[in-house]
Amino acid sequence: MILYRGEIHDTKEQNRLLDGLEETITQVLQRPAPAAETVIAACDGLARRVLSGEFDGIIAALGLDKRFTLAQAAAAANMLRRDSLEFKLNLELGPDWAGPKAVTPPHSGLTLTKEVLPLGVLFHIAAGNVDGLPAYSAVEGLLTGNVNILKLPQADGGLSVLLLHALTQAAPELADYLYVFDTPSDDLPAMQKMAAMADGIVVWGGEGAVSAVRGLAPTSCRLIEWGHKLSFAYVTPKGETPEALYALAAHIADTRQLLCSSCQAIFLDTEKREEVRYFCRRFLPVLEGAMAAGAPLDDGSAAQVTLAQYEQRLESITAPGPEIFYGKSCSLTVGEDGELELSLQFGNPLVKALPRARLPAMLRRHKGVLQTAGLICAPEEREELAMVLLRAGVVRVTGPGDMSRTTCGDAHDGDYPLRRYTRVTER
Repeated sequence: MILYRGEIHDTKEQNRLLDGLEETITQVLQRPAPAAETVIAACDGLARRVLSGEFDGIIAALGLDKRFTLAQAAAAANMLRRDSLEFKLNLELGPDWAGPKAVTPPHSGLTLTKEVLPLGVLFHIAAGNVDGLPAYSAVEGLLTGNVNILKLPQADGGLSVLLLHALTQAAPELADYLYVFDTPSDDLPAMQKMAAMADGIVVWGGEGAVSAVRGLAPTSCRLIEWGHKLSFAYVTPKGETPEALYALAAHIADTRQLLCSSCQAIFLDTEKREEVRYFCRRFLPVLEGAMAAGAPLDDGSAAQVTLAQYEQRLESITAPGPEIFYGKSCSLTVGEDGELELSLQFGNPLVKALPRARLPAMLRRHKGVLQTAGLICAPEEREELAMVLLRAGVVRVTGPGDMSRTTCGDAHDGDYPLRRYTRVTER
């Protein structure tokens, strides 16, 4: 499906609609952008409808993962509430950001008018690992007055079109600022047309996606990368408790290790490999319980994990491999080094020894991909360890159960998106 100026179109209309989009956008940009209040009011109304259950049947019919949909529908709706969006704008742009401001720079003898205006046109290339994320990315662009072209991920399932169409019905003045396409990523001519219209390209994805977009982006276009990141837990002997281990296991099971904030590796503050093995023996039954309490994996994900584990076992026949503790629907792999890397996911984290003295150097080697650290330590250790992590490049330090928490005003990979989606003008 395509959403174009508030109307739903069939995918086969894509090329015809794209051919006329540049002219349409040029005309739209000559008009004052909708006020943030217009966007906030429309989003708040939509949030209340979602929270009331009005869309439950429609969302269920889209065939999305029910375990994620029910939890995220409420969380996403709360992110669209008036108080959340007002908080976000005030935090990221300041309480008096909107409108012209007269300033007199020292020693200049001039009075100038400064104004924060939209970047212009944002081309959002969204990822599909969080239901509703593409729609929220477009809302961030709307809040700052931008025209938004959104390329949906294959896994969206129609959710973003549903939400954004409802938004334009509530506030028709927003229709000219939203263009949603379900273009496949291998349709390069269409992607190039969208990129050519953009003043900024917002790309959610890994290194491959970002590299591909760099090839599409005009040299004058601002590339705004929200790339795939890696997160981990760090456990000290003084901090380990049954409650903390359960919280970490629940986080791993709930997120299936698919988010940038999901725990991929568990680092232990130790030099001794035997302590890593001992931890795995303690943690494995906790992880098994958390996995059993959640919804089972879909057939494709289960097959992916089974195949990867089968390959590990075959390789271990001919060459020594990592020590693996297998549980029901999960496993723990004892790492041979203390480096951060992606796990098999779906309940199969890595466990590695990494004494705190070696922690900063390791993190600096992976500085481009760091996101969240779930810290399990004694209260008296927390401040010192948190600052070690943050100074080495980690963006966020949380408790083990809060690694994937979402709140309004969250930074994206250490940056406020609304600042990236605007420009400061002078006249």
